[in-house]
Amino acid sequence: MPAPHESPTAAAHESPTAAAHQTSGSRDGASPADPPHAFADVAALLDLDDAQFDTLKVLGRALHVNEADLTRTLEAILRSATSVIRCADHAGVNLLVRDRLEPQATLGSAPPRLDALQQRTGVGPCFDASREQCVITVADMACESRWPEFASTALELEVHSMLCVPLWVDDRRLGSVSLYSATTQAFDAAAGQLADLYATHAAVALADAQRTDQLRRAMASRDVIGQAKGVLMERHRITGDEAFEMLKQASRRANRKLVDVAESLAVTGELPQPSD
Repeated sequence: MPAPHESPTAAAHESPTAAAHQTSGSRDGASPADPPHAFADVAALLDLDDAQFDTLKVLGRALHVNEADLTRTLEAILRSATSVIRCADHAGVNLLVRDRLEPQATLGSAPPRLDALQQRTGVGPCFDASREQCVITVADMACESRWPEFASTALELEVHSMLCVPLWVDDRRLGSVSLYSATTQAFDAAAGQLADLYATHAAVALADAQRTDQLRRAMASRDVIGQAKGVLMERHRITGDEAFEMLKQASRRANRKLVDVAESLAVTGELPQPSD
């Protein structure tokens, strides 16, 4: 999807992460790509030269941070990106959630201030790259006219060019990886391709973190429901199934989630009433 109001200093094209998502059919229910396509992609690795293989190895190691949480993993990806893409002086990962920019990780002094500005104004290259799922290249910030306040602040921070590549986690969480350079005309086509790879790795890390969080919350919910069932079983001398049914009835009466009812019982010793 082309970026709106494209200027000579900016270029936009569809991201491989978005294209891969569309191919997989996760939005429209289409079947995944046929296995032979995957084999063809693997076979294409044979055409890579030594430098490209080295880049892929560095990229792969970025995700292997011992006992790392999401933030540390994303920071490792950004450090690898600025190491391999040598013209990049700073970097950041953002998500656009309910049309609000949510920074996930930054590297360098410029991204936090520029992210805060975009959060306040609701406009900027990270917003456009995330919302439109397209690549945004600013070759010379002094000539940038689409986001005047952003461009002015960027120049104050010695950011003279930018590259924003989109990442896709799910239908509600679109985002971007942004690279910042102190020189103009810093990012060429090769930098764009590498940045797309890093955006894909960041999307994988974010998706894995989401699944881990969902599993953690599911386990916590199961524990608190078990505690609440135990209270009811002991108090009323009933079976586990009967205790669970009592929790479900209380949930319907109070119009609250079952896990919230269970937590209230575990903390207060009483089932919530409809007026609670």
